[in-house]
Amino acid sequence: MDTLHPSPSGHPANNFDGLRLVASLMVLVSHQFVLLGMHESVLADGMTLGSIAVAMFFVMSGYLVAESWYHDPHVMRFAMRRFLRIWPALFVATLVIAVVGAAVTSLPLHEYFGRETRRFITFNAQLRPYYTLPGVFATTPANASLSAVNGSWWTIPLEAKCYAYVAVLGAIGLRRRMFSLLALAVVAVMYAKTLPGHSRDNAFDNFCYFYTAFFLAGVCARQFAAEISRQRLPIAGAVAACLLAAALLQHARLAQWAAVVPLTLWFGRQSTPGLRSAARFGDLSYSSYLYAYFVQQLTVRLWPATPTYPATAGVAAIVTLLLAWCSWHAVESPALSLKRRLRGWFPDFAH
Repeated sequence: MDTLHPSPSGHPANNFDGLRLVASLMVLVSHQFVLLGMHESVLADGMTLGSIAVAMFFVMSGYLVAESWYHDPHVMRFAMRRFLRIWPALFVATLVIAVVGAAVTSLPLHEYFGRETRRFITFNAQLRPYYTLPGVFATTPANASLSAVNGSWWTIPLEAKCYAYVAVLGAIGLRRRMFSLLALAVVAVMYAKTLPGHSRDNAFDNFCYFYTAFFLAGVCARQFAAEISRQRLPIAGAVAACLLAAALLQHARLAQWAAVVPLTLWFGRQSTPGLRSAARFGDLSYSSYLYAYFVQQLTVRLWPATPTYPATAGVAAIVTLLLAWCSWHAVESPALSLKRRLRGWFPDFAH
């Protein structure tokens, strides 16, 4: 999950920064059940708090990344902005996890720093998530996610692909309505692939289609922002009709789609005390997402007594936010400051 994770929105009075941080903590709350071997309440069709949070991430990401393109519609500068947002923090988190893993591995250090650890670093640096370190959390449980050190990173390459979609749409004319309609058509196709009757042999592909549709819905919401603002009442009626149809058909995915997209964007554009100033200590959402799973694993495995949900989740959240603060000030903010130089590196005549 942002997931994922675009650069700050540029509108300090809105809720997007705070909402992304809330979504990252929702993912932490959801994963804590899994890592403690506890049952998490499911709304319907496998929908958990974590899956809702990931959908929120992708909606916000699509909206804000499209906004970024509108501010500077240049393919190379757009690509570099996305690179600076994702890669430096990811690479440093990969190294930090690999080094800390050496302190908790069950293997001798000369074995730990071998081929598998090198694969962990190089694969993740290439946006190809590699989830295990040798001898770290390696109890071979029935649930393979319990041996992962970065179980939430599967969303990162998907997010990068979604950025590429925006770059392609932008290069061929994102501002033109015909290409916006193409994006809407892709949303429909992506979503349709997750409906009953389509193959679910590869569950991961199903997730990718589902969350890509959320991302592109955010892109379309930004593209049609003026129309949406003028037609609020009909849109609210359409959302209500979708929710009613979902209830009558018992179609949880349709309900999630109809509720998450408009509510996330509506609430993100509001200005709520507390949420609107969430980034005053830094934009901690992305690095919280990067470090949370590993911190949670450590908290559960090293807990001196029988781990309980409130205690371990609370400690994990505090440690994760501290690491995120360090990541923002030491890695992410310095990397993002390079965006000021992009016009010099890639002038307009190169577009």
